[in-house]
Amino acid sequence: MNLVMKKLCANVCAAAMGITAVGICGNLLLDTKTVNAEKSAAAVSSAKAEAQSVKTTTATEVYSFVNFKKASVDQYDMTYAQSKKTLKTQKAKKSAAEFSVEMPEDKGEFYDIMNDPANFYDTRSIADEYYTVYDIISGGTVTLNGHELLCRIVNSEIGGNWGDEAIKAQAVAAYSWVRFNDSIGSIPTVGLKAGYSSKIESCVNAVEGQTMLYNGNIINAVYSASTAGYSTTSKDIWGVDYPYLKRVLSAYDDKDPNWGIEKKYTKEQVKEIIESETDIKLSDDVENWFRIDSAFSGKYIGGVTIDGHTSCTYNGSNARITGITLCNLFDVKSNAMEISYKDGEFTFKSYGWGHGVGMSQWGACYYAEAGCTYDQILTHYYVNAYLGLSGVNEKAVKRGQMSQEEIDKEIDESDIVDVNGEQPSQPVQAEPQPAETTTSVTTAPAENESESSSEITSSQSEDDPQTTTEPLLS
Repeated sequence: MNLVMKKLCANVCAAAMGITAVGICGNLLLDTKTVNAEKSAAAVSSAKAEAQSVKTTTATEVYSFVNFKKASVDQYDMTYAQSKKTLKTQKAKKSAAEFSVEMPEDKGEFYDIMNDPANFYDTRSIADEYYTVYDIISGGTVTLNGHELLCRIVNSEIGGNWGDEAIKAQAVAAYSWVRFNDSIGSIPTVGLKAGYSSKIESCVNAVEGQTMLYNGNIINAVYSASTAGYSTTSKDIWGVDYPYLKRVLSAYDDKDPNWGIEKKYTKEQVKEIIESETDIKLSDDVENWFRIDSAFSGKYIGGVTIDGHTSCTYNGSNARITGITLCNLFDVKSNAMEISYKDGEFTFKSYGWGHGVGMSQWGACYYAEAGCTYDQILTHYYVNAYLGLSGVNEKAVKRGQMSQEEIDKEIDESDIVDVNGEQPSQPVQAEPQPAETTTSVTTAPAENESESSSEITSSQSEDDPQTTTEPLLS
């Protein structure tokens, strides 16, 4: 009995233990399935999240692009995209609040020539020569004898307060410029101011009849109030290449009171000016309104793009937009300028005054103050040109004997060179050459000059050669 009971108890215990083991294993199996299911769900969730993240990122990038193209974006996650757009807009507003228009780098060469004094004293009277000019002060054409004309031009251009050498340089440059234009049938625009001082007349007398020459011809001796530290070339400004009108260091031009003059306009004013004066309609992207495409002589602006437009209709004609266009639109004194924007306002900061070609008048003033003679000043600014005594201008002498009717007819048949120095269409294409070294030469008249040839006495000799220096890299 005891043996039977023992066997029965053993079987019951074994069964119980088996059931317990099965239960434990079942639980373990169920827990494993649950864990795997959770892991699987997590993996699926993670994959979905990753896929959604990729989709959202892609949608945002496409949205940023296609929004500009006005494409539909209703398939994207607009919540994220809108937050991205807001951030982007805020960033754009921050960058547009203040910026400077980038100026392209200019690596052009420039000249810095300072010769020894020429000690040249030959003069002749030009009182019998009569020239017609357009006077910006009276607003009409005026015909005067050379001496009176020269005194009035100098009085208008620089007055009598500067040093004698600067006044003499101005007189020679002015007479050369008038002679050059007369030789090609053009009427130069000048300012004529009466009431000149005895100092001005004395300086004119000291250099009367002298001109600047290049290869024996009277040069187109243009000048402006000042430059941006370097003069620029006639080709840069007018597209006409004169070999003596090169880029020249003008060391004292920052002393000009017009250096760094600022003109300020609100963006609304800029928009109004451009849209009323040209055929361009500006976008809302203020940073795209001005782009400087080319520059020369340091700060001078060449080509300009206005809100994607490289040309526009202005003053009745279509032309390439340049720094000169900006000068005209915004009343800036020089196309050597910097353009900046801050807090809704554009600033146009200019350097120097005028076209910047040839002699700088303020530069001449301070070179004279530094001890330079007038011929040193002139040969500094007009590369490889030299001082000489001109022959009589027979055409101008005959003009003095003409009736007013004949003078008026001549005026009607002539072109007026404007105050900005817009050039006639007769370029001299040769590259700069060493100046002549003879003491006296007989030459043909100035380029296309109708007057008869005459003797021109040069300031140069074998004992006093024209000194030149190699151009330096700016």
